[in-house]
Amino acid sequence: MDVRRIAQEMRPVVYQAGYIAMSHFRHVKAERKADESYVTDADRDVENFLREEIQRRYPDHGFFGEESGRHQMEQPEYVWAIDPIDGTAPFVFDLPIWAVSVGLLRKDRAAVGFVYLPVLDEMYWAFDGGAAFVNNREIRVCEPVEMTKKTTIMAPSAALNGLSTTYQGRSLSFGSAAAHLCYVARGKIHGGVIESIRLYDIAAAALILKQADGVMRYLSGKEVDLWELIDGRQIAEPFVFGHPHNAEQLRSMFVRKTKD
Repeated sequence: MDVRRIAQEMRPVVYQAGYIAMSHFRHVKAERKADESYVTDADRDVENFLREEIQRRYPDHGFFGEESGRHQMEQPEYVWAIDPIDGTAPFVFDLPIWAVSVGLLRKDRAAVGFVYLPVLDEMYWAFDGGAAFVNNREIRVCEPVEMTKKTTIMAPSAALNGLSTTYQGRSLSFGSAAAHLCYVARGKIHGGVIESIRLYDIAAAALILKQADGVMRYLSGKEVDLWELIDGRQIAEPFVFGHPHNAEQLRSMFVRKTKD
């Protein structure tokens, strides 16, 4: 299958999904799911739209959405992993950093990825074998640096609360794992650490990071295999990401806290 062609076909679809999300933005009523995370009508409307478009265009592909779950997953060669609003909390709080995340995976590699931030009108995208882009500008992770007080990483509160660290630089968090990976792929931020996420959170952004010459590595050293998360499980352990040199430094700086 021509992943370049799929990227061309799906890019306007992802833009349309962003327009649907924007039609809800700043006047949304949120509900709480069983895990206490937020869900809104925007999440459902965007995911339903994407699912219908994908099933119409690629009827043999599997689908794994945050809200509707797993469909046509009987040994599929290709699976779409969708987070309709990655960063629902910022979305609910009328903040701009949230994204529509659309990733296509096959068993041996990620194939296509889109992370669209509609408020900022930033479309991060990539396909296997190509470069990574924000809109039409090619992006790449930053050059290797020594991870000192002068550096900045993306690190959500869940990771900082669950890990001990010797890292002394600045950490930022915007409530969207997909955006965190894309900001590192863009080359302004030196790396990051994430824990407690599922496939649909990072399927698209992981490819964008990879095509921008970045890596994702568990604290144990193993590279993150997205296909291992296809059954819906959370990642087994926290991972770091960024330029390989920077990621390796971060891996040595973070350890899981031991329970008393």
